Amino acid sequence: MKFDFLIFIADERFLHVANFLYNKNFKVLVFGLFYKNKILNSKIKRTNSLKFAIKNSKNIICSIPFTRDFVFLNVKGRCISINKFLSYLSFKNNLFGGMFTKKILKVCEEKNVLVYDYYKDYRFVINNSIITAEVAVARAILKNKVDMHFSDCLVLGFGNCGKIIANKLKNLSAKVFVCTDSEIEKNLAKSQGFSVFGLNSLLFKIDRFNYIFNTIPKNIFQKDFIEALNENVYLLDIACVLEFFKMNIKKNITIEKIRGIPGKFKAFSSGKLILDSTLQFLKKNRV
Repeated sequence: MKFDFLIFIADERFLHVANFLYNKNFKVLVFGLFYKNKILNSKIKRTNSLKFAIKNSKNIICSIPFTRDFVFLNVKGRCISINKFLSYLSFKNNLFGGMFTKKILKVCEEKNVLVYDYYKDYRFVINNSIITAEVAVARAILKNKVDMHFSDCLVLGFGNCGKIIANKLKNLSAKVFVCTDSEIEKNLAKSQGFSVFGLNSLLFKIDRFNYIFNTIPKNIFQKDFIEALNENVYLLDIACVLEFFKMNIKKNITIEKIRGIPGKFKAFSSGKLILDSTLQFLKKNRV
């Protein structure tokens, strides 16, 4: 039997993707640990054979990101090496996933495998950022004892997620500040009415904020930053790069590092976004 789609199950999003595709009358095969999960339609075919799965499927949907350690695929409960996965690919396959390395893209090009990277699709990136920002703000409100209305809120970075978080905070009547060293981001934030300052001023201003959201993908906090934090602050690091030192943190301070927010908190909506992006790509490329 030939399948229209092979879904590698990395998290709950991909269970929904499998269901959505099945409900659209596509022939779907899944590979991963969540075989007995109640979310997955029991009529959807499963397999434990990597070779069978790839050889008998046209469109292969992998995780976002495709890999976390650059050795194995990002698949729940399975250790599938990237090299083994690539060895089974052929010109008959279309590959979907996120953050493919140059090595992977080179092999796919040599094998005439059509590749779609979700993170290269601006529409996908923006909608994924909206989901992330919505959860980040909602979680902050629930985790902090200080109301957000008129509170001083700091957004570190003004990229895709930073922009959306800042505007959602603004719509909730928070006093929003943006901290970045990017001149482009500074000017954009200023044009949208936000108070802006550079990272070199962060230590001297950080104590005023009740809410802090980090979207900058590098560690900018040292021990003295933590010590300077407001006693009632909630700090959320969605870039998951900040290193927080083991120390006696003031009792009301809440610090969280959460990666992969869409898959953890909004799997249904995130799965729908993956589905729509996949089908649009296939329609556009007529494959």
